[in-house]
Amino acid sequence: MKNLYLVSNDKIWSSKKNYTSNNDLDSIISCLDKDYNIYILNRKSQKKLNFLIKSKFIFCNMKKIKEKKINLIMISISPYNFFTFLRLIFINKADVRGYVYLRSDGFLEYKYRYGIFGYYFYYLMFKFISQKLKILSCSNYFTHVKVRNILHPSELNSMWLKKKKINSDFKTDFLYVGRFKKDKGAFYLSKIFKDHLNNFKLTIVGTEKKLINHKYYSNNIKYLGSISNVKKLIKIYDNSKIFILPSYIEGFPKVISESLSRLKPIIIFDDIKYVVNDRSGIFVCKRNISSLKKKIDFILRNYKSIQSKIKKNYFYTKDNFKKELLSYIKNEF
Repeated sequence: MKNLYLVSNDKIWSSKKNYTSNNDLDSIISCLDKDYNIYILNRKSQKKLNFLIKSKFIFCNMKKIKEKKINLIMISISPYNFFTFLRLIFINKADVRGYVYLRSDGFLEYKYRYGIFGYYFYYLMFKFISQKLKILSCSNYFTHVKVRNILHPSELNSMWLKKKKINSDFKTDFLYVGRFKKDKGAFYLSKIFKDHLNNFKLTIVGTEKKLINHKYYSNNIKYLGSISNVKKLIKIYDNSKIFILPSYIEGFPKVISESLSRLKPIIIFDDIKYVVNDRSGIFVCKRNISSLKKKIDFILRNYKSIQSKIKKNYFYTKDNFKKELLSYIKNEF
């Protein structure tokens, strides 16, 4: 089998040949490890992370790379990935070919976090990398990105798509699954439920409560850490009435596919209206409390008919994602 190198900003924790990282990394490796020898160039984490990596790979030391022709997949553009790429080219003097896989709009992310300096710093990285590597993207709406075909990242399998009995006894009104960060809209979401929607219950999955500032605590908000067990996560979706995604920036969020697969109506804000992708059950509102309340009222009044429309959606699965990814890579390597 051919060797394939992966570089990602995600860190990996290791102990006695057990490895953990985030679920995105394992998902990508699992798509490739049957066809390639996978070498990982990621940094090591000092603490155990949430998702066990079950796929086959080799943790690679940059100093030990002897190959002069390297097949590479870069997962997102970041300073670590950028400088690793420069080292391969200028210090290892390797001929590097392959892809950079964009999971979100880096231009907007860096501008949101670091202002205009961040935008232009990302531009420099993007310009250099995109001249050397071909672009794979999960959206055609990213800044300066136009690709003929897009990838549809998904964790959906038969467990997610298994027919379910329609639940009418919900443990929470609203659910958000994701990182508790400002650019993900989690601060905004907590504030509006604390100040304006305190008659509704909200569950936030992804960050332990002890790691969240006390100013975001409220009696109607429940915080749960990351959940890697699929059965437990599905149960949390099933026990929720509406999914809400407050992000300011997104790519092709897997939580939307997960929510729809469990027949959950979804509320997003107009910052990311491009993620709808002609799917029923996703409702776009303006980022103000009046628009949000109107949308909630509409969903609650038409809940069963919305679920009926959701059933007619096409659901991208993990197998779909694997086939898409391999079809591009095998054309290059």
